[in-house]
Amino acid sequence: MLSYVHKPQFRLQRIFLAFLNTNSDCTGGANVGGQRSPVVPILKSFSTLSPPTSSSPTADYLITSLGISHELAFAAAQTIGSHREPKSKSDDVIALFRRYGFSSDQIAEIFSKCSQLFWSNAVKTLEPKLQFLSESGMSRENLVLIVCTDPFLLKRSLEKHISPCIQFLKSFYGGIDDVISLFLARRGTWVLRQFSGAMASNIDTLRSHGVPDDNIVKMLEIRPRTLAQNVDDFDELAREAKRLGFDISSSMFIHGMAILSGMKKDKWVSKMDVFKSFGWSEDQFRCLFVRQPQVMGASKERLKMALEFFMTKFQWGPSEFCKYPNVLLFSFEKRILPRTSVLQILLSKRLVDKKSIGRAFFYSNDVFLKKFVEHHQPALPQLLELFSITKVEEDVVLCSGN
Repeated sequence: MLSYVHKPQFRLQRIFLAFLNTNSDCTGGANVGGQRSPVVPILKSFSTLSPPTSSSPTADYLITSLGISHELAFAAAQTIGSHREPKSKSDDVIALFRRYGFSSDQIAEIFSKCSQLFWSNAVKTLEPKLQFLSESGMSRENLVLIVCTDPFLLKRSLEKHISPCIQFLKSFYGGIDDVISLFLARRGTWVLRQFSGAMASNIDTLRSHGVPDDNIVKMLEIRPRTLAQNVDDFDELAREAKRLGFDISSSMFIHGMAILSGMKKDKWVSKMDVFKSFGWSEDQFRCLFVRQPQVMGASKERLKMALEFFMTKFQWGPSEFCKYPNVLLFSFEKRILPRTSVLQILLSKRLVDKKSIGRAFFYSNDVFLKKFVEHHQPALPQLLELFSITKVEEDVVLCSGN
């Protein structure tokens, strides 16, 4: 099947350059208050992919065995393999899921997400795992929700991952209820996918460094891979985070450890060099990293683009970035560029103070509209139109996989 893919980094660079090349008095676009304001063309991409109309053995099988719609059956068949003949053990898999309370649509959804389960051995591979999860204290309803959310957990080893992980989590939380809440949260089952026997020892390490349990729970929820590291490496990681100046009582300590653990030295150095190329000292960079470690998760190109944009448009230096580090992570298309178009007009009219610019990027859209657009509409009635014009919608990216 054909793929229809836009490369957003190139598109964003064109938009960025268009803004960067507009001068400070905002000439070159729509007339606002007697001046021309920058207008960035709205970029939209449309792709229509018609659903398959030809039959396939897998789709026919799913329609017959599950009684689902043609659309749902074809969608699942695309993942499973539309021209492979279903085997008798697929009947056993469907029957097993039905016994545990899964609906036909849920079974099809599971196959769409994790096609390997369609071909699994129901008796030897799947049933022991579902039985263990059920006997661990999960209700059938929660079991169904958890598996539908992340069917890949059924691909993990019962002996090496599922059983020891749930026993560990029940011990940590003091019961199954919080484990269920974790698994139902977004990415909550990642801890099961990435479980290692080192987790219990690493939690003891965090506690020995004074990290509160609330932050340890955050690491379990959003950074389990970091918690699964070798015990000695993990201890050194915690010490390095403390040396850099992270506050152990802050959630930034957890994010800092995660970034440090997931980045190779050469990549770290190359990103530091981006900041140094703009005249930053190591202390200034450290201040930024401690305030918002996820900045180092951005690409070099993204960091360079954002630094150049704010330094050029608003004459920002390291102190402003350290005060508002999240501007380096905000979407250019959805937040930075549309708001810049309005803020520059207001700055040129001296209707806002330069010191308030950083905060303006943090407000919700509704608050920003009320505070910076609607409030000034009597004097600048075209601000709303300008704000809408410069909202650039993300391209639709449709890909087909093998």
